[in-house]
Amino acid sequence: MTRRFSRSNTNVIFIDNDDSYIRDVLAKFEEVNEYNIKIYSRSREFFEDFRLIERTRNEIYIIFLATTLEFDEDNNQVDVLDVLKKIKQINPNSEVVLYSDNDDINLVSSAFHYGAYTFIKKNENIILRIENNIKGIISQKNFLIKKDASRRFTRIFLIFIASVAILLLLIYMIFPEWFLS
Repeated sequence: MTRRFSRSNTNVIFIDNDDSYIRDVLAKFEEVNEYNIKIYSRSREFFEDFRLIERTRNEIYIIFLATTLEFDEDNNQVDVLDVLKKIKQINPNSEVVLYSDNDDINLVSSAFHYGAYTFIKKNENIILRIENNIKGIISQKNFLIKKDASRRFTRIFLIFIASVAILLLLIYMIFPEWFLS
């Protein structure tokens, strides 16, 4: 039986220095209890936990990353691209969705270059966009599992057909009289 991703093995993580905004959004998110959701207001705290997680092939990590993050100890704002690169370095299979209330095209294109899944805008439709992105990622991952299983089945079938053909050829070479009428 092939493994499939569902809501129960989907980890949805939010990193946003305005965690009250995310909590308000999630309060309106109907399926919130069906996912494993965590909220971090500081990227440093997220990385402390994320490094310790024992990842399995049976879990998805979807990380919603705000483009405006906290300030570090030198009073510089944490760079969202550095956080994205670090996430992909720790777990290349995690999907990172950036969100913001502004459209900085340079930031968005750089984020795609470093492996961001997509970008969504903070507005009245953010709940719907979060839901659609989570469902889309789960669906895409399940499709890739089915595609891989189909390829394996096709390979096994072709190996079986080739084996039967070789076996028949060997039998013909050893016992040609069996094939004469």
